[in-house]
Amino acid sequence: MATLQSRELEEKLSCPICLDIFTEPVTTRCGHNFCKSCLEKHLDHPRAAAPYDCPSCRTVFEQRPEPLCRNLVLADMVQIVRLRGSEPPHPQGGCPAHHKALELYCRKERQCICSVCATREHKGHDLVTVDDERLQREKELVAKHEEMERQLKKTEGLIDKLKQQKISVKDCASRAQTNYDNKFVMLKKELEEVQDKVLEYIANEEQLALEQADSALERLEEKCNELREVRLKLATTLKSNDSVQILKFPQEIPVIKRQQDIVLPPSDLAIENKLEGVKRALEQICILTDQNLQGFFRQAPESLDIPESTATEQCVSAVALGLQLCTTHEHIREPFRQSYRQLSFNPNTVHRFLTLSKGNRRVSHKDTQKYPMHEERFEKVWQVLCCESFDTGQHYWEVQISSQWVYLGVTYKKISRRDDSALIGRNSVSWALQLFSKSYSAWHNSQEEKLPPANYGRVGVYLDCTMGTLSFYGINNTMTLIHTFQSVFIEPLYPAVWVGDDVVATLCLPP
Repeated sequence: MATLQSRELEEKLSCPICLDIFTEPVTTRCGHNFCKSCLEKHLDHPRAAAPYDCPSCRTVFEQRPEPLCRNLVLADMVQIVRLRGSEPPHPQGGCPAHHKALELYCRKERQCICSVCATREHKGHDLVTVDDERLQREKELVAKHEEMERQLKKTEGLIDKLKQQKISVKDCASRAQTNYDNKFVMLKKELEEVQDKVLEYIANEEQLALEQADSALERLEEKCNELREVRLKLATTLKSNDSVQILKFPQEIPVIKRQQDIVLPPSDLAIENKLEGVKRALEQICILTDQNLQGFFRQAPESLDIPESTATEQCVSAVALGLQLCTTHEHIREPFRQSYRQLSFNPNTVHRFLTLSKGNRRVSHKDTQKYPMHEERFEKVWQVLCCESFDTGQHYWEVQISSQWVYLGVTYKKISRRDDSALIGRNSVSWALQLFSKSYSAWHNSQEEKLPPANYGRVGVYLDCTMGTLSFYGINNTMTLIHTFQSVFIEPLYPAVWVGDDVVATLCLPP
């Protein structure tokens, strides 16, 4: 039965001219189908009576039919028969209405249809073969697959980066924990040693005073016993009526004469006066721990995120430097002398409206310069970075400013160079202090913290990478803490300066 159906199908798909299965089947206006090459050969040899006619029904054409329209449905059926070894399409899985193969695809209705559906329900619709639509869909799916691959790689990269950041956070926390634990252990040990020495000193003073008192008491008791004996003799003599015995009694009493040699110990040891220096030091430590250190935790924001800014100025100042106020410039610089760094501006980063001079230690906003193109140069903001970077240890530098219209801070190297978000403090990779004539602010990640305004011509910057603190100090005749950031620095930090119109900022040399 299957063989018979195959033969019938091959006959239906055979060209009337070459009697073989169609090759590029085309259809004439009278509805008959031929191989394109067979029909062209027929039309190339016209007869005088009928120049152009149909080889099957002899319908005469007034002119040569051009162009020859390809029968897409018939071509697809021929292709299917050839691919399947002349096996006709099975009615199952085909068109449920006409029991024919779903050879076409209607783009308007978005469904597969048979040839009968194409001439009836889907007449005039945008029809293509299933294979053509499949190729189009495969292209779309390939593009989606490539996009998914890109997104997957990007997501995996972010996951790896986040994992590395978690490792960095854990390492940083571990280092900080070890560092602080060692400091507290050392502090506790030193305090215990001082405590032992103070208590030992008090005990020695007490013992010395008590020994002196015991010695004096013993001597006084001896004197008292001697006086009692003399008193008894005097009383006995006075009761006697014997004149001779009264005249023989000594006129001088030695015990009373020697009583002046006994020195009594002081009732007050004056320990408070002797330990006044220790007392002041302990009071300062109590203030540090009770007010400053405890205040640091009381005023810190209740958040699971890592805090980027601390709340108390005195706390971090005392912890990081043990200094709040100095009276002279020499005293100001002394705690920072070992951490003082000589910096220089990087010409490859300076904005074209800024000018560098004095060995790249001074930047001014006055004239436009013709700097060469460089990928690290700031294009939108009036900013410049220093050549030096820091990722470990403690570092201090000072900046002299001609007027208060500047931003001072630090940033990671990956800060943007092309847009307005490159301004230090206005992104997540930099920390900055804004010094304007009527307003001071601390900036990080576009978050502003208002500060009391002041008037400083020189600002000191202290960076402690180990403790994760960045402190700014106003310097005139005294040194005052302006603000302190606290964060976890995971990359090297570059000092940065933004200057306004007609402002000059100079990196100061170490004293």
